[in-house]
Amino acid sequence: MFIHQDLNTKWMNRARGIILVVVIAITAHYLGNIFSLIGSILFAIILGLILGSIWDVRTIYQSGLNFVVAKLLKLAVVLLGVSLNLNAIVEIGRQSLIVVITSVVLGIALTYWFGKLLKLDHTLVLMIGIGTSICGTTAITCVKGILEAKEDETAYAISTIVFFNLIAFFVYPFVGQLLNFNAIDFGIWSGTAVHDTSSAVAVGFAYSGEAGDVATTVKLARTLFLLPVVLILSILMGNQKKGNVKSSLKNAFPWFILWFIFMSILNSLGFFSERLQVFSNDFAKFIIVMVMAAVGLQVNLKGFVKLGYKPFLTGLFASVVVSIVSLIMIRFLS
Repeated sequence: MFIHQDLNTKWMNRARGIILVVVIAITAHYLGNIFSLIGSILFAIILGLILGSIWDVRTIYQSGLNFVVAKLLKLAVVLLGVSLNLNAIVEIGRQSLIVVITSVVLGIALTYWFGKLLKLDHTLVLMIGIGTSICGTTAITCVKGILEAKEDETAYAISTIVFFNLIAFFVYPFVGQLLNFNAIDFGIWSGTAVHDTSSAVAVGFAYSGEAGDVATTVKLARTLFLLPVVLILSILMGNQKKGNVKSSLKNAFPWFILWFIFMSILNSLGFFSERLQVFSNDFAKFIIVMVMAAVGLQVNLKGFVKLGYKPFLTGLFASVVVSIVSLIMIRFLS
């Protein structure tokens, strides 16, 4: 009986958060149609930030917000595969592979160098560098066990990543327009340089639908680099706790990518009608708007003040390095 009540409470708490996000997403979608230059994704972030700042998102909402960000984002990615052709995915991967490798390697290495200049603890520096260069908070969560990071170090690293993710929404589309980026180049840039998967995909779609598709593919390829990084890091750190390494590797592999590829294979074979592709794509985009509303709601702007200037500067340096390196590589290879 008590277990049944606990389950009911859990699902009620989750439902409240999901309903809140759906309401914000619908509002953002409506406003985005009216003010198309701003777009629904940016409206979702802004509305989430405003509500999150003036209204404490209590525990009863947090469960639902976490579900939207962690689970529904993966569903959105899988749904995007329904409208993508496998040949196009392979071609995008081929074009972006060198850009991704260069950005990941230089991003981690130069961030570590800069953090040591500021005399920051190597654990915090590595988490910021890996989070910035690969896949944001997911990467930090995967490596914190191997690094044996303290809770405050993990919180600092995640807060830094979240802050510069937010900045990306305002900066990247503007710079893309300024540099007259086409959809493919911008998609590769956002997929390579923006930290979290949710943010990279959303920034791409904020630019254009095609850029969003490209950003999704590139970001998923970039996420796979977390696997070798976990292995290399465990060797370099001399970590003998096999449980930590095994757990990190398990969390590092994004299984939903296999479903994304599977859907694109079915689409390439003609299994999906054009109407289904359009519906799937539109639904995926709405879920992305929901995800960004949830991200905005969870941001603690007051918490950034407590970071201190050294983690902030390290995060800024890492974000700029990854962005500029990928930008130069795209221009050089195009």
